[in-house]
Amino acid sequence: MTFCENIRQETAFYFEASFDHPFVRGIAKGDLPLETFAYYIAQDAYYLKHYAKVLALAAAKATNAEDMPFFLEMARYIHEAELDIHRTTFQTLNIDPQFEAAPAAVNYVNYLYRVVQDGDIAEVMAAILPCPWLYQEIGQRFKHAKPSEPLYQQWLDVYSSDEMATSVANQQQLMDRLATAAPEKAVKLAQHFKRSCFYEWQFWEMAWTAQDWTKEVQLHESR
Repeated sequence: MTFCENIRQETAFYFEASFDHPFVRGIAKGDLPLETFAYYIAQDAYYLKHYAKVLALAAAKATNAEDMPFFLEMARYIHEAELDIHRTTFQTLNIDPQFEAAPAAVNYVNYLYRVVQDGDIAEVMAAILPCPWLYQEIGQRFKHAKPSEPLYQQWLDVYSSDEMATSVANQQQLMDRLATAAPEKAVKLAQHFKRSCFYEWQFWEMAWTAQDWTKEVQLHESR
């Protein structure tokens, strides 16, 4: 099997946990409280801003002439397309642009920066791939859901689109090529992929519980 085929089997638990998470189910059903979605959008905007920067940094590590423009184009798309949707949603939901990034979002972003700083291009790809791959599968899983809330329908439309499917397929192809070229790194690449899958699951949980720094301390003290 290819790296992507194998790692998808190994991380099936994380994917299913995301499909079944009440936050994701709430979007598909249309009954997720809008304030919960607003919290998520703010945190996701923070994540995507840094995700685009990680992609740009990854381009500098590319050793193949075709890979540098690939990463730069991905960074451009995130910056212009997805973040533009988030900016519009900020206005619709009256989100304070001075929001504070939550612990789970900060942890995920910091992890990606560590990988792009210390790892090679294959490691970076393994760490960033779970995000688009998971969202594309969520889009496909719930593309017929038809939630009554227009914002949720827009969200599902983005991730169930043919454009998203093509983008993820191209990223999987690149991941397989990089993994094939470095078989000695198979364990490390799998570790990066799995850790990002865990952080993706934490992102739903973070939004569902409205995680913040004070709440984390209070939960600890109540135990």
